[in-house]
Amino acid sequence: MSERKAAGRRRVTQQDVARAANVSIAVVSTVVNGKSDTLRVSEQTRARVMQAIHDLQYVPNVAAQSLAGGRNRIIGAFTYQRMFPWESGDFYYDFLLGIEEEAEKTGHHLLLFTGARNEAGERSIFNRNTNVLEVADGSILVGGRIDGEEIRRLAEEGYPFVMIGRRNAAGGNVSWVAADYAAATQDVVDRLHELGHRAILMIVGSRTHETIVERREGYASACARHGLEPRMVAFAAPNPDVPEATPCLADEREVLRFAAEQGVTAVIAESSYVAHRLYETAQEQGVAVPGALSVVGLGDHGDRQNVLAPDPAVTVVRTPSRLIGATAVRMLLRRLESPARDGGTEHLRLTCDLTDGTTLGPAPGFR
Repeated sequence: MSERKAAGRRRVTQQDVARAANVSIAVVSTVVNGKSDTLRVSEQTRARVMQAIHDLQYVPNVAAQSLAGGRNRIIGAFTYQRMFPWESGDFYYDFLLGIEEEAEKTGHHLLLFTGARNEAGERSIFNRNTNVLEVADGSILVGGRIDGEEIRRLAEEGYPFVMIGRRNAAGGNVSWVAADYAAATQDVVDRLHELGHRAILMIVGSRTHETIVERREGYASACARHGLEPRMVAFAAPNPDVPEATPCLADEREVLRFAAEQGVTAVIAESSYVAHRLYETAQEQGVAVPGALSVVGLGDHGDRQNVLAPDPAVTVVRTPSRLIGATAVRMLLRRLESPARDGGTEHLRLTCDLTDGTTLGPAPGFR
């Protein structure tokens, strides 16, 4: 067929298919949309409709299908970060990968919202007082930084969305999926205690947000349970959110010196990158890891920019990022199917894993 004839050919409609298959338009619609909840169609009739579709080269109108079903089958992804994570080394990359894979598995398109910005040039959900996410049936919010006022407004207006990570600023009426960092940190302390470590030191950074607080709470809780002193030092810069008596150490050498003076046999670092640097410094200074000192990282929380990725040899807590992304999509779809379920909100924490690194071992002299 010539391009001119193809361009001028009348579009085949569901009515044409219905006439060719000798069925009603309702039957054709049921077959095309893959639904059987409103009209039961026998296998013979379905085969006849499919044959007519093939013979007439019928192509469903996606927009019409969406209108008929009340949904576009589009899942949105929005982040307040400056850019979506395109590099595999980015902390948020695996979250987005999990979202994309689950969206495809469930027959949904994934739409990345990148253009909406406020007067300050920052990414915004509400552009000129309009919710730009409305194009999608519902959305997943990815990234550490959020605008709490926008999130609360989004929840108040009833737009279906799920956040990756728990954020206090968003309020309680928000669905989220997050890693269970508190339990993961407790597991690390439990494992160290099992290996005979009684003097454990935690290195805290200068930042404080929900996931960091959960790590510190998990550490304190596990130490209390085992009757251990919750030793803590701030790294590189003072942290106003930890006890005032917390020493502030300038670099890894000072951490190693302090650990030796205090008889510390295991160090837990909030950042896997800091754990990696401490491991390298220990090797340079001839400190045996894990023979004399065990080192564990509590997972990377977005500090990979312009630095090397953590050494695979370092024992670290691994965030189930890909699973969190996929779980967020399933949670969103549950909300779309049953908006009134439990008030429309759902909270879920997923278990983290401890990697099989080489920096975790028994305390010196422990058998």
